Amino acid sequence: MEDAHSVELDLDPETGTALFGVFDGHGGRQVADLCAANVVDAVRSSPAYQRGDVGEGLREAFFELDNRALACAEAHLAGATATVALVRGDRLYVAGVGDSRCVLSHAGTAQILTNDHKPDDPKERARIQNAGGFVVWGRVNANLNISRALGDASFKQDKNLSASEQQVSPDPDVRCVTLTRHDTFMVLACDGLWNALPEQQVVAYVQRRLNLRHTLGAVAEGLVAEAMQPQRCAHDNVTVVVVQFNDAVQASQLAIGTGAVDSTTSADAAAVTASPPHV
Repeated sequence: MEDAHSVELDLDPETGTALFGVFDGHGGRQVADLCAANVVDAVRSSPAYQRGDVGEGLREAFFELDNRALACAEAHLAGATATVALVRGDRLYVAGVGDSRCVLSHAGTAQILTNDHKPDDPKERARIQNAGGFVVWGRVNANLNISRALGDASFKQDKNLSASEQQVSPDPDVRCVTLTRHDTFMVLACDGLWNALPEQQVVAYVQRRLNLRHTLGAVAEGLVAEAMQPQRCAHDNVTVVVVQFNDAVQASQLAIGTGAVDSTTSADAAAVTASPPHV
């Protein structure tokens, strides 16, 4: 089992900021675990985040997590994809490297807020080749099937290049959207879910369960169970984080909480991780 996740509902209590992250490890779970344990500190300590630039703060946090992973001898052969979402007021910020995804339900329609970083993409291939690598069978150096990740030290050996110019880059795509009353929930998950279920099917599944007043934990568990069905299973780990927003999101009212006892609670989250029997 190489997945990890992080949920921090009080990242910044003064601004009501919450953080959600999914990390899909490869070559070992060390980098995924390191990211889950350090992402909150990396964001909070980012100079850009401290001056109020949330998007750039997320980007700086990814580089910091990558530096910490590269400095960890035990994680030398390991890496991880990362998808991290921050909610502040009516703004949703999403950053990602690799092929984990964040999907927002907007009026019942799935909106993918992340990009899959694959070696066959022309821009990614050009960077890989400029850094002395090659792409074959859709893999960097016939090995890694993603072109951006945290860790993966063996692909980041050219000391004449910046971190974002290496064969495998830790530089995330960052996106910001304004939440409205039509945005009811989001799902962060590793590729184990998305390889098994289309995004729109995931959104429809979650909405049906929420309409039946299932708990978020039960919804996340149900998604994992669906993905692990023998006819669907991608033979991969599956980690899912489900975050529900309130019906009318307003900048002055959005708050993050963990239960319904607080009438100001506007979002709730549940996370579930599972492995197929052979993993």
